[in-house]
Amino acid sequence: MTSGTVSSVSTNEIRVASAQVNTTVGDIDGNTQLIEKWIKLSQDQQAELVAFPELTITGYPPEDLVLYDNFITANRIALCRIAAKVENIVALVGFVDSEDGKLFNSAAVLHQGKIVTTYRKIHLPNYGVFDERRYFTPGDDCPIISINGIKVGINICEDIWEPIGPAEVQCASGAQIIINLNSSPYELGKHGHRVKIVSDLSRRHHVYTLYTNQIGGQDELVFDGGSMLVNPDGKLMGNSALFEESLLVADINTDPKKNSLFQQQNYRVSNKNLAQVGKSSTVEISTTKPQTKRSKLPRLSINRLGELEGVYRALIVGTRDYIKKTGFKKVAIAVSGGIDSALVTTIATDAIGAENVIGVALPSRYSSEGSITDARQLCSQLNVELWTIPIEPGHAAFEEMLNNAFKGTEPGLSEENIQSRVRGNLMMSIANKFNWLILSTGNKSEMATGYATLYGDMAGAYAVIKDVPKTLVYELCKHRNTQGPGSPIPQATIDKPPSAELRPDQLDEDSLPPYDQLDRIIHMYIEERLSPDLIIQKERNIGPGDDIDTIVRRIVQLIDNNEHKRRQAPPGVKITGLAFGRDRRLPIASGWQP
Repeated sequence: MTSGTVSSVSTNEIRVASAQVNTTVGDIDGNTQLIEKWIKLSQDQQAELVAFPELTITGYPPEDLVLYDNFITANRIALCRIAAKVENIVALVGFVDSEDGKLFNSAAVLHQGKIVTTYRKIHLPNYGVFDERRYFTPGDDCPIISINGIKVGINICEDIWEPIGPAEVQCASGAQIIINLNSSPYELGKHGHRVKIVSDLSRRHHVYTLYTNQIGGQDELVFDGGSMLVNPDGKLMGNSALFEESLLVADINTDPKKNSLFQQQNYRVSNKNLAQVGKSSTVEISTTKPQTKRSKLPRLSINRLGELEGVYRALIVGTRDYIKKTGFKKVAIAVSGGIDSALVTTIATDAIGAENVIGVALPSRYSSEGSITDARQLCSQLNVELWTIPIEPGHAAFEEMLNNAFKGTEPGLSEENIQSRVRGNLMMSIANKFNWLILSTGNKSEMATGYATLYGDMAGAYAVIKDVPKTLVYELCKHRNTQGPGSPIPQATIDKPPSAELRPDQLDEDSLPPYDQLDRIIHMYIEERLSPDLIIQKERNIGPGDDIDTIVRRIVQLIDNNEHKRRQAPPGVKITGLAFGRDRRLPIASGWQP
């Protein structure tokens, strides 16, 4: 079966739709209007069923908003409003259900103005960025809806990541289609893993699986979509474009004569194991079949993105939606002529348009002429307005004010950081004056080691590349220059050695090891959670070096000692498997020595 065939009115066939939408947490009225819009679009495509993402009405993740009774009430009122407008289509909509003081991450089945039944998520993730056990109680029912005799099992996100979950219960009870509602955030390599999970599920149970995911940015999370339909032999039939709102529509024929896989029952789970998941129930739904042949659907397509393009899109969407959903119109960025601020300025321009981005050059007595020129060239090529505010008057004033207090001491880091703090104050003053949002420019390598100044270059409302290692910053800049429009990032910016320019002839590698080595160590310690001893062993396997032991232990110590800085850093887009902030939660005051 392919989605490109003209359908008949066969009772074995059903047209399904996956609505990949961009919700906003807490905007219950706006999300409700969005759901109603996409139900109408699905009806225009003659779909009999449309599935929305997890917690569509509240947005995901609603976090402690669900602890307020009026929020739960508003979400239930919205569900009833949506249900009242659903006619001859079945809509699966995510919401927060409640009973006897307990909350449930749920999916409502809506048809002909009513809430026909409800599924309550059984497997609640409680790792990484997920805190669902903090709020929700697991369900214990695995419902099947029978739409004109076609049996459809409904579950939510994490439910299909478990080896034995509600899908197993539903398939054992005769489900021919599994529909999984998701709010699965983006990270490097995750889309391919999702495809494998869904394909394995379809293959072992010989069912169609419709996987619906949301898109958009929400604080530090970005959702990339990639909603998909997989057939009973585990083949990906098609998926929605990544990072875009879209409607995936397909015809599914469940006639066993046309698909012998439906008759196969190779995968068996004991009744005891199924009972531990939940009980099965079936709800009958009758829809009015079209009296004429349905319109022909285009063949489903398979959408993919390269790794760098995926990361870049995630950064654009996360930045765009944070600005939009927090109500800001314009952003300001301290443009130094360095590679980090060049990437952030380019991302912001691609996200909200050059007319809404202001670059601010803040040269000091140590700024090189090349850096000033590179900042001008970048903004010129992006058509971004550039303000130039030399910081020497403020720098000198601070030095004079501190002269007596610092008398008799040698100049050092504190004096260097004055420059950064003057810049931070100026940027925040601009933000306050014009009600703009400041985008900070620190990368993951700097955030890890504390190579950043509190109340200085860390000042800002959103840290676009805080989860992007320095080596990846370079790759993204080169990628953006080859993709267009234009090649905005000056080659000199890419080529020159990175420097904070807080003292004469300063280079980052005066204080840090080469960034390729630094990023490897950070990845092993943060994302792989390896001990220093194991990291040292792996580094020695890469290449010889007498100082490997010293370098690794110093970097690990820097990471541990700078937790207090990261706690005060602004949120930023998560793109790796383990980001600072929501993902990694360590005590600031700790006596542990790794």
